Amino acid sequence: MSVTAANPLQASSTSGETHSKPHSSLLQLLIRTPSVGLYRPPPENITSDRDVQQSMTTDPPSPCSPSEKTCLLSGPLDDFLLYSRQEKSKWLIDIAHDVCDPEQKRGSLRVWDKAGRMWKNVDPTDPLTASDYLYDVQDVISLTKISHRENKSKTSATGNASTMANRVKGRDQQLCWVTRGGYAIANSHVCPKRMGDHLLRTIYRTFESTPLPPSLSISHEMCGITLILHLDYFFDKYQFGLRFVEPVRISTFHVPYSQSLVLRISMNAMPSLPLPVTSGQRARDSQQ
Repeated sequence: MSVTAANPLQASSTSGETHSKPHSSLLQLLIRTPSVGLYRPPPENITSDRDVQQSMTTDPPSPCSPSEKTCLLSGPLDDFLLYSRQEKSKWLIDIAHDVCDPEQKRGSLRVWDKAGRMWKNVDPTDPLTASDYLYDVQDVISLTKISHRENKSKTSATGNASTMANRVKGRDQQLCWVTRGGYAIANSHVCPKRMGDHLLRTIYRTFESTPLPPSLSISHEMCGITLILHLDYFFDKYQFGLRFVEPVRISTFHVPYSQSLVLRISMNAMPSLPLPVTSGQRARDSQQ
């Protein structure tokens, strides 16, 4: 599964309602280019709420045809089916909201009907198909930014980073949040440290419905999660992620090793151990 460049509007777009003939197993998520506002160049360093506002402010979309589209996600259908599993189209609907409009969710997902040559509404229970999908939104939105990893930061034996790691591991009882294993674990940063306190607070307001904690900082244990080193490696590279679906006893995750090989690991949660709080929400076992 692939995504477009850091600025998706620099990637190739399609014009009009004409559709290319991709590989028969390809699924694509598109958005109309005129619906996407353009971010302004961010300040070199973000040290205040004003800097955050500047980095998150968007200008009007680029002049283009009203029907021109930008590709947001593209990949073989089998990859999408592997991740969506029993959620079917609801998974792609939620992902499209997260990418395009996580706070207000103003758009709807539509799929291109080749026979009728028209866009049709997608029902959450519909199975995913090798088709073009469109996040249809009337408002101008700003795409969710991804904080690219520049290098691996080193944690010293003292200071805020060390305190955070100890608190995260203590909260998680020195156990991996996914596997419940206690050997070779690390404090994985859900939010990169370079994001800083000011940007973190903006991200929290965007994705969380609970009030902003007054003392929230990038070194807060809420921004960390305990993982075994094997999972931490892939989590750090955006090749492994966690997403709440519903309270279940089976934790299933996928670790892509290459474009052609995906390892799926499933294991039983241990109901005798309390599950940790992450992003202010407590994971629940199905028996609780």
